[in-house]
Amino acid sequence: MNNSEILAVHKQKLEEFLKKLGLWEALVKGELKCHECGATISLDNIGMIIPFGKEIHFCCAKTDCIFRMKEFKSEPTNEAKT
Repeated sequence: MNNSEILAVHKQKLEEFLKKLGLWEALVKGELKCHECGATISLDNIGMIIPFGKEIHFCCAKTDCIFRMKEFKSEPTNEAKT
């Protein structure tokens, strides 16, 4: 079995978490988009929040998007490429 770190935020703490990141207002205004399909992220469809370098990417709860986001996450960063 592969060991990996999984961090989760309970839905009851999501507002607090996003406020700490400075992203709560963007969520409320409908400004956050799914990295994979471009759907507007809301409290009802948020699937994943992924830190990627200095950026934060969001993914909706669609199975296809979550799968593709997993593949995106595993790609090396530009900094690692030489």
